[in-house]
Formats: sequence, C-alpha cells, structure tokens
Amino acid sequence: MTRSSSPPSRGDVQVDSLADARAFTLSDEEVAQLLAEQFECTFCWTNRAGDPVALTEAFIHAEGAIWLCAEESRVRVKAIMRDPRSCVVISSMGTSMGHSKSVSFKGISEVVRERERILWFLAEIARRYDPHDEQAQQAHARAADHPGRVVIKFVPTVRTNAFDGHRARRRRAG
Repeated sequence: MTRSSSPPSRGDVQVDSLADARAFTLSDEEVAQLLAEQFECTFCWTNRAGDPVALTEAFIHAEGAIWLCAEESRVRVKAIMRDPRSCVVISSMGTSMGHSKSVSFKGISEVVRERERILWFLAEIARRYDPHDEQAQQAHARAADHPGRVVIKFVPTVRTNAFDGHRARRRRAG
C-alpha cells in the first residue's frame, strides 16, 4: 500500500491556514490504533452508471485487509464483481481516540465465498459487538449465518487520507 503524499515534520510549525492539511496527518501508529479499535466503516463503490454509492457497515481489520460481509444478492456484491475498485473510510467516533480523526483508503475488493472465512468473520464481528457475552456472540453469529452470505475482502492499495482534526484545531488555535 502507498500513501498519496508524505506529511511534513510535526515539529512546532506555525499554521496560518487549514488549506494544506498535511501537517495534521495521523501517524502510522494512530492509523493502526484506529483500525484496531473501530469496527464500523463506510464502504464505497460505483454502480453500473459510474455513480458513487456508499453505506456504513461492520468490518474487521486482519491480514492486511478490511473484511466486510453481505448477502450475495446485494447490489454492492454485484458491483464489486463488475468493478472491484472501491474505497473505505473509517472514523474515530466511538473509539478511545475521540472524534475528528479519520483514515480513507482506495483499494480492490474481492467476494469471498469460502465457508471457513465466512464463519471466521461472523465469529470475529460478534466478538467485537459483544466482547463480554459469549452467548450473545453465538446468537449473533448463528443469526447471520445463512445461505447466500459472502465476505468482502477489501485490500487497501493507497491511503488517501489520514486526518487528525484535533491536531488541526490545536495548531490553528496555538
């Protein structure tokens, strides 16, 4: 995966404008923390007409990919089979990082139909939703497991943005 541009040094820089946001980039460690803590993202694709479409859904970050699930009959599944280019946006809202931080990636999506991978995803996402309730995890995974379930493997190719709004406001106010 590549980045669209390298951020400048984060030393004590006087910021007169927020027009150039490179000084407010999340570090690689902060991006890793966000990917580990958050479990909802906005997944984006294009429809047959080339129009952008998106929805917010649960994800797991593992093995260098962002994993999502859907029904085989959903339009997003058909769309990424036609054109696998897609995008994911992840916000820090609801994490220990607070709000106003985000990362976005361009990448390639693949529809995965392997039963083991589907069961893995359902178990992992159930653990994320109900980390302290094994019965709830099992019920969640059982309810979501049915014929037609697929997993979407999104492999980031470019990190297009990794923005820290708190850092921007501190620099602007300082």
